Amino acid sequence: MPIIQRLGLVLLLCLLSPVSSAQLTIDIDITGVEKTLEDNVRLFLSLEQQKEHPLMSEGRLRRLHKKAPLEITRALQPFGYYRPEVKTELTQTSDDQWQASYRVDPGPPIPIGEFDFAISKEMGQDTEFQRLIDKIPLHKGGNFNHLDYERTKSDLALLATERGYVDARFTEHRVVIDLEVYEARIALHYEGGRRYRFGAVQLKQDLLEPQLLQRYIPFEQGSPYRYEALIDLQQALNDSNYFQTVEVSPGPPQAETAEIPVTVALTPRKPHRYGVGLGYGTDTGARTSFHWEMPRINDRGHRLNSEAKVSEIGYSLSASYRVPVLNPRTDQIIYNIGQVNEKTDVSDSTVRTIGANLNRNRGPWRESLFINYQVEEFVVGSDRGESTLLMPGVNWTRSWGNKVITSFDGIRFDIGLRGAREDLLSDVSFLQLHGGIKAINRLGQSNRLITRGRIATTWTEDFQQLPSSVRFFAGGAQSVRGFSYQSLGPKDDTGEVIGGNHLMVGSIELEHSLNNKWAVAMFYDVGNAMDSFDDKLERGAGLGVRWRSPVGPVRLDLATAMSRDDRPWRLHISIGPDL
Repeated sequence: MPIIQRLGLVLLLCLLSPVSSAQLTIDIDITGVEKTLEDNVRLFLSLEQQKEHPLMSEGRLRRLHKKAPLEITRALQPFGYYRPEVKTELTQTSDDQWQASYRVDPGPPIPIGEFDFAISKEMGQDTEFQRLIDKIPLHKGGNFNHLDYERTKSDLALLATERGYVDARFTEHRVVIDLEVYEARIALHYEGGRRYRFGAVQLKQDLLEPQLLQRYIPFEQGSPYRYEALIDLQQALNDSNYFQTVEVSPGPPQAETAEIPVTVALTPRKPHRYGVGLGYGTDTGARTSFHWEMPRINDRGHRLNSEAKVSEIGYSLSASYRVPVLNPRTDQIIYNIGQVNEKTDVSDSTVRTIGANLNRNRGPWRESLFINYQVEEFVVGSDRGESTLLMPGVNWTRSWGNKVITSFDGIRFDIGLRGAREDLLSDVSFLQLHGGIKAINRLGQSNRLITRGRIATTWTEDFQQLPSSVRFFAGGAQSVRGFSYQSLGPKDDTGEVIGGNHLMVGSIELEHSLNNKWAVAMFYDVGNAMDSFDDKLERGAGLGVRWRSPVGPVRLDLATAMSRDDRPWRLHISIGPDL
């Protein structure tokens, strides 16, 4: 290779070789605007986006810094600021470190001089659109914000889709920014067209009678289309526990009939479901359970549930046959049979039961009408015997609150009545009334105040003939903490607790959250089972730790029996939902 060519090649390689230089460090300081505006300014700033570029040089830095005032102005315009003042400063703090400072005065937001808003007549009569219109943040005299304008358009279009206005469109949508007068003029006209109706519902399944599934559908063919009704239908079919998967899909709108057909594709659950549980509670000791369920016995939706439980204080065996009636989402007749054995420090009983319940909703209330026939062998203090009772009764329950496992604001109230008569297949006549309430209130961001109370009373002329299952006892993790399970109540001549005619229990608890999973609590309980409401109430108090597990709060409480002279301490463990 000639010498000239070699020299040219060396020169070319030198020119192409990277020049070693120190990387510039650039600190950008923006003041005068709130965090939302600052974040948008940084998105617009070329210097912010390129400050870590490997080829950043002093010349590039100065060019980008010079562009900053225009970029900051553009970044503020979506928020309605069209007259900002920007003061810039670029300082070299060391050989390879620079400070870029931008002091921003956004100026006055541009006001809305005209707001020409109109929607079609049918839309205007729709209550959901009325609610949306009442919340529109744009109005004459207010400050204009491009984000509010675009959000308003998006909300209108989304609600139109959800409410069946398939042909809805904006006939006019414009914003004029007049910088001389310094005002924004808005025109927003939305034409909804006709509102579509629900068409036929096609059920893709061969599992249940179509007549049963039709009762799950919360709308009729020809009624105004509502997307939330489809969500309600999907939730109802999921909650039925008949199906493994539920897919509810609106079909293409039919312009000729102004209807939207609906397709429901259903996949059945397995014919058998099994479950095993292990647990521990200070009231029951170690416990285990086995559950077997047949989610569907026939095409009428009947189902069978059975369960066996064993704990340190006894066992229970139960089976129930459930039949959907009326509204199958909420109403059912339950035929049940079972046996329960429980041996505590104060009683020993075995109860065999057969009965039926009608569970249904009455508005916001859950009602349970029942009749049970039970035979019980019992020993309570010096009272022992065998009892036969035919007990009809009714319970009503109502809950307020958006969560029932871990609730931060909610109330649960229940009241019930049951009884028996000697001349109706029973050994003793009695009537019982009971009621309870539990309330949870948020105090600040980290605290909950939990209060609960329960009161019950019995009318009978022969208390000694009542079996232990219908006598009242107090004490335990869900009653008066600091006392063992069912250890409180009137005593016989030998000092044995035999239960009472009445029950009164109350509690107040303050819980403080440490984080999303853990909390600590302090509590005070009062109550007793008694023969007269004038009898002494026992008192317990203590401290607790809470763990919010996926199945509900796990409560660990250390409580003392304050009303006892020796002030004994007792540990209580319980698991379950708040309400």
